[in-house]
Amino acid sequence: MPPHEDVHNALKFTRTRPQARLRVLVQEAGAEYHIGVEDNGVGFNQRQKDKVFELFGRLHPSGVYEGTGIGLALVRRLCERFGGRAWGEGRVDQGATL
Repeated sequence: MPPHEDVHNALKFTRTRPQARLRVLVQEAGAEYHIGVEDNGVGFNQRQKDKVFELFGRLHPSGVYEGTGIGLALVRRLCERFGGRAWGEGRVDQGATL
């Protein structure tokens, strides 16, 4: 997963917090690596977790958070093209890990 897209999203969705917290995660799991960014931003409802990876699949209003809604869709497609996968976890008002 291109780390710059995850970091960009983490910064974007933590800007309303008094103190942003970002953590880069790298974990070796057998024959694969898990790479992600965890934040304390606005988060999202887990029932909508797949929508963040859809083309133009925005979870938050475009008037509040800039972006086109293609970044994480591109990340998922690139990961799948090279045999990987992309996923995310979040909780409303408690942050996300992508």
